[in-house]
Formats: sequence, structure tokens, C-alpha cells
Amino acid sequence: MKLFADFGKGFGNCFKAFSVIFEKGLWMYLFYPLIIWVLTWIASIYGLMALSDYLLDWLKSSLSIESITSGNSWLSFLTPKVTGTFGFIFSWILKLVFWFVGSVFSKYFILIILSPVFSLLSEKSEEKINGSNFPFSITQIIKDIVRGTLISLRNLSLELLISFALWLMAIFFPPLFFVTFPLGLIIGWYFVGFSMLDYSCERHKLSVSKGVKFIKENKGYAIGIGCVYSLFMGLPTIMGDIVGMMFGPAIAVVGATISFLEIKNKSAVV
Repeated sequence: MKLFADFGKGFGNCFKAFSVIFEKGLWMYLFYPLIIWVLTWIASIYGLMALSDYLLDWLKSSLSIESITSGNSWLSFLTPKVTGTFGFIFSWILKLVFWFVGSVFSKYFILIILSPVFSLLSEKSEEKINGSNFPFSITQIIKDIVRGTLISLRNLSLELLISFALWLMAIFFPPLFFVTFPLGLIIGWYFVGFSMLDYSCERHKLSVSKGVKFIKENKGYAIGIGCVYSLFMGLPTIMGDIVGMMFGPAIAVVGATISFLEIKNKSAVV
């Protein structure tokens, strides 16, 4: 099946990026995301965990949930969601929701802030890979920033909308969590890969609509690229976070560039 085959290619191309980064002298691009991460890490983790606890307490007190009996209130259906064993599950699902939303915002914050850097890395990667030459242009850089920001905001809105629907289902019917959680991960991978591939689409003069069409037709590549990015970004421990932030974005950008050129060489559409 094309989707799975393309997923494997996109995934593998990200690991080919290591040789491009280190053999072609692009290693300095590993440090820019790390700097941004250091500035946002505390707020995105501790702040959202505290907010989830506050929201749960507010929900309990506002609904007076302890006084609701199973037969005398239209709110009785909420009782098992916030009390007892289900309350414990509900609490942790709520924490995961805020962690997920926080990670989504953090992810797109990095993509937006560093869009000119990632665009330049994608450009330099293509020059190193096949000898292309892209003259420096301040106008092109501004266009890259604007387009990268708009694409990231578009993807952020779509991902949050879809994820909200999935998490809402899991909150009111916790067993669905085992379906909605992996589906949410895949959706997140797709939109990250989308952003990484779009740098090449912009450089090759594809309009936004044509770029969207191109990436949808090669969604397996996007999911594979986003998967590698997310695996690095999800490495455990502080050292894992540092390694993930250094390598995740850079190899995803270069892997997306390799993937774009691979698709381009097989297609007359691009």
C-alpha cells in the first residue's frame, strides 16, 4: 500500500539526513531549536499541569458534583467522570489533554519562530545534495517567513480542531482513549511533516493550494517525517530533551528535503 511504503521512505530519509548535516557542514543548525526550547520549557510543562489541576477542582466545585445523585439530576451522567475510579482516570486524561495541547502549541511556536532558519536549512540541504544554487534574496526570506507562519497557523488550527474532537470523546468515554490517542499522534505527525515539506514546496514555487495538494498526495512521507521528529522530541529525561531538540527539527527538515527531491525525480508534477 502506497501510504505505508511512503511512510517508510519518509522515515528512512530522516536518518539519511545525518550524513548531510555532518558531512556537508550544516551542524550549526542543530542549536537554534535548543535555544528556543530552553526559553519555553518550564512554562509549557509546569504551567499546564497546574492549570489542569485547577480546572478539575473548579469543575467539581462548580457542579457540586458530590451532591449529585444518580437519579435526581440531569448532571448525574457526569458523576462517574469526576469521582471515584473514573475520577482518577478523568483527572489523568485531563492532564494528558493539557500536555498534548501544550506540546502542540510548543511545537508550532518553534515552527513559526524558526521558519526562516528551517527554510534556509532546507535550501542549503538541497544545494549540498544536488548542487542547486539558490541566490540570497531578502524578498524570498520574507515570503518564506510569511508562508511558513501561515502554514503553521493553518496546521495548528486543524490539528487542534481534530484533536479536540478526539479528546472530547475520550473524556466522556474513557475506553476510546486507546483509539483516539494513537490517532491523535498520527494526525500530529502528518501536520509536522506537512510543515517540513512545505519549505521545499515554497522554494520550488508551488502555490499554497498546489503545495497542499502535493503533500496530501504524499501524506505517507509527511507522516513518516513527523514520526521521526516526534520520536526525537519525545525522548525521556532532560538529556533526551536536549538531544531531541537538537536533532529532531534539523533531521526532519533535511529528511523532508530529501523526500521532496525523491518525489520530484519520480514525478513531472513538481
